[in-house]
Amino acid sequence: MSNNFSNNTNIVPADDIELIDIAAIWTSLKRHWFLVLACIAVVLAASFGFWYLTPAQWKASATLQIGQLPLAQITLIESTTQAAERFNQRQLQDQALAIAGLPLDELTDERTRLLRKTLKATPGKNTNFIDVGVAAYSREDAKTYLNAGALALIKAHDERLTPLMKNLDDRISTNKTQMAAAIDEKARLETSLKNMATSPNGAKFEPSVLANNLISKQDDVIRGLTAERAALTDLHTKTNTFPTMVVDAIYVPARPASPKLSIFLAIGLIVGALTGIAFALFLDRNRPKASY
Repeated sequence: MSNNFSNNTNIVPADDIELIDIAAIWTSLKRHWFLVLACIAVVLAASFGFWYLTPAQWKASATLQIGQLPLAQITLIESTTQAAERFNQRQLQDQALAIAGLPLDELTDERTRLLRKTLKATPGKNTNFIDVGVAAYSREDAKTYLNAGALALIKAHDERLTPLMKNLDDRISTNKTQMAAAIDEKARLETSLKNMATSPNGAKFEPSVLANNLISKQDDVIRGLTAERAALTDLHTKTNTFPTMVVDAIYVPARPASPKLSIFLAIGLIVGALTGIAFALFLDRNRPKASY
């Protein structure tokens, strides 16, 4: 049987496959070193120009403590995760902008756009603290904007805390009124019992027993009201119930957080070097390879 496949199939040797010749690249770089340096210098100068023209930004930071509700168990007004997420919502951002005196439309004011972009919060782990930060085009504005963001959160939390605190105050006031009434009733019963004992006919047995039972019940009422008063007063203390507040003073470094010259120059150095190498290889693209 004849073989239908040709025995003259051309097989390209592996040595003939086009590969990147490191030596040729190095030769091109040595030949065009001035061009490479020129590209690096030009791009570095451009990077410095971009850095110089980019507006400086200062970043303010502060720590907020989430308040606690007047409940028997320790209950935060809002979890730290939810409180931190509020700073990503336009509702709180709008309130912060209003407090800071900025327009709400980020398309008309660059300061508004920057506040919406950078006003962020990070919840603490296993604590009731959150770290809040914001950037602005001046140190004073950064402090003002962060204070506005903190006040916006505090206002939102106060709207939840205030009704509960009013209810707690009302319960304490009611307890005080009931306590006064119970004490007066006990005093009246004791006076009545004393009057019966000192009467010419003496105290009769059944009324005396009834009066003593009523006095004993009033004692139970007073003890219950006293315990309730202690529990309510304990809830009202600053240890168990308090509003959301700034616990760490707002800090703004003296130097701007961005732009950083070192980053611009590093990027310029890399881009300039790559550009110079590309030009060098392009100029030597038709030059015959040297034999080694």
